[in-house]
Formats: sequence, C-alpha cells, structure tokens
Amino acid sequence: MRKTKSSNPSTKLALSGVLIVIVLSLTYSLGFIRGSHQRLTADNFSAVFRGGFGAAENSVPNFSLYETVLDLMKTKYTGDIDYLNVLYGTIKGAVAGLGDPYTSFTTPDENQEFFSSLSGTYEGVGVEIDFVGERLLVVATLEGSPAAVAGLQPKDEIVAVDGRIVTGMTISQAVSLIQGPRGSEVVLTIWREGDNDPQDVKLIRQVVKVASVRLEIKDDIAVLRISKFGSDTEQLFKKAVARILSDGAKGIVLDLRNNPGGFLDVSVKVANEFLSGGMIVEERFKDGKSTPFSADGNGKLSALPIVVLVDGGSASAAEIVAGALRDNGRGQLVGETTYGKGSVQEVEEFSDGSALRITVAHWFTPLGTSISEGGLKPDIVVKNEETGDAQLDKAISELKKLIR
Repeated sequence: MRKTKSSNPSTKLALSGVLIVIVLSLTYSLGFIRGSHQRLTADNFSAVFRGGFGAAENSVPNFSLYETVLDLMKTKYTGDIDYLNVLYGTIKGAVAGLGDPYTSFTTPDENQEFFSSLSGTYEGVGVEIDFVGERLLVVATLEGSPAAVAGLQPKDEIVAVDGRIVTGMTISQAVSLIQGPRGSEVVLTIWREGDNDPQDVKLIRQVVKVASVRLEIKDDIAVLRISKFGSDTEQLFKKAVARILSDGAKGIVLDLRNNPGGFLDVSVKVANEFLSGGMIVEERFKDGKSTPFSADGNGKLSALPIVVLVDGGSASAAEIVAGALRDNGRGQLVGETTYGKGSVQEVEEFSDGSALRITVAHWFTPLGTSISEGGLKPDIVVKNEETGDAQLDKAISELKKLIR
C-alpha cells in the first residue's frame, strides 16, 4: 500500500483486502488513500444533520426526526445515557445505510486495534472474516494460528460463536465475541459447502506472531511466501530479494495464498521488483478519472521466471500483485480463484481517534480486469488438498519448465 506524508497527521494510507477482520484484534484489510474531512463538533452536529449534508432538498429526509428521538431519549429513558456511544452508534448506522460492507466507521479502540494488527502480532484465534450479505465467512487463516491448525478454510461460514447466532450482527459485534484473553476457549460453529450440518470447532485463543515474508531456497528454486502486506513487509522483502540474488536462485514461486492484503504502497513496491516496466494497477474513480501505478523499470527480479500461487484467501493487495504479474506476462497464476476485493477506501482519522473508511474507487488490473467482479481466475486450477501441498508442487513443476 502507498504510505505518504500529509499535512494532516491523522490520516493514514493502507490497502486493503476485504472487509476482513483479523479476529485476534479488530482488523480488516482495506484499500486506503488519503482524503479530507470537516470535523463535527457538539455545536454543529445538529446543524449538519438538518442541512442534509449539502444535498438537494428533495433527496434528503427531514433530520429533525433524529433530534426528536434524542429529546425523547433524554426525557423518558430510565437509564443513564452515554452520549458519546450514542454519537458513535448514530454514525455507524448512517454509514451502514450506504449498503457498502467496505465503508465503515470505527471507534478509537477499534481503529487502534486495526492499525496495530498490521504489525504482525495478534492475540486471538488467527482468522480473518468478512460479512458477505448475511453470511459471516472466513477469508483466510494466519499460518500457525489456532484457526489454521484446526483446519478452517476460506469461504467457511461462521454460523455461531459460543452458541450465539451471528446473523444480524455487525463485524464489530462478531469480533467482540471471538476475541478474548489468551488461553481462553471459543467455540465457532462452522458450515462448509458440501456438508449436511454445521460443526462445532473449539479453539484456544493464543498470541499469534507472524512475519509477513518467508523465504526458502532449495534446488535453485526460491519459494517466497508473503502472508500480508504489513508494516514489516517492505524490509523483509528487501532482504529476501538480496538473498535470492546472492544465492543464485534460477526461479521464484511467489506464494500469495491466504494473503488478505495490506498497504497499497508495499504491494506496488513488491510488484515493481518483478517487472521491467508496464502498469501495475489502475485506480478508477466515480467521476471517470483514473490513476495508473506503473513499474519504474528497475525491478531486480525482472529476469527470473516466476509462478504465482493464489487461492480464495488471496485478496486486495495480493490480487493487485497477482494481476500485475500475469497481465504483464511475467507469470502464470496457479491455485484457486482469488477472493475478489478491489475497492479502495479513503481513511480519515478524527481528533478523538475514531475513523471513517469510505469507498472512493475500484482497482483494475493492467488489462482492465475488475478485481471486485469475481476475483482472478488462475491459469492452472489446482484444488487445495487435506494432505500434502498439491498447489505448491504444481507451481514448482511449472516453474521448472521455464528455467533454462
């Protein structure tokens, strides 16, 4: 993801993956770009609502209803009212009314947890989730995490948490149920396509530490695994590139399976190292304008053959890299169809630490494929198997054909 500096230190830039929540801490990999915001205060809050946010008078409902409800709450509700929670709830409801699962408002605590998740240390079960319609689905599991060890897979549906049905919940509510102190137990009720009935899966929450880049070189073949595009990825990737070159590897398998995304600028830098030129990704906005991101022509790995591994857990930034390499003729995709998250969210952090993420654009591969419309289909389809790693074996087999 692109990280840039701004005169407003409260805005952050990241890319994302699906409205993915790493249930270890509240996090979802999103596409982030900078934006601007007008701060709301106690003095102008009601006025903004009454003004209809500047929209045409005939297209905006009468927001005096909101004030009426607040007044009734104040005069008739028997309990104590936390007006900050009321404000946060109001904003969350307004944002949810857009009907876009990737546009969201997060409280200060939720926002802090989101960014801390990109550091690579988590406490929980190590599963990334996303609401697709009414269904809460597994997007990916973190390598070595309780969820991965238990065998959870992308597209598994989480029906209930500790017996509580998740239908109708928000992401935050579902996450709060799955989160908990290390060493404690949580029971996820999982339904997998093809099964007759859901199954209970007991997980013990743990501290999960994951380095985002791992490299193994064997028989002149480098297997480069990137599990996310996080805060440690750029530095670790540079070290991996140097080792690939110094050890004289003749080909690379780039493993992006179960990679939910991360920072845009990091994904662009990673793709750049494999390319001698060409577009990496194109960002298209509502008004028809577009912004291309192109390789600088100095890719250190541009001469080495490459095969890219993807699956249903490959999302967002991972799909950008995979699409860039395939569309520029640098490597085939092996595995399964990717997740299909190609929208970009502008992120605004407010003075209290809360944040708004709002969809402002969509990503397209160099040849114009919309990542959001069904994901990227692999050139060579290989299903994941319970034993062994047929996908990696096939990728290595295909790579050997390219090595001269």
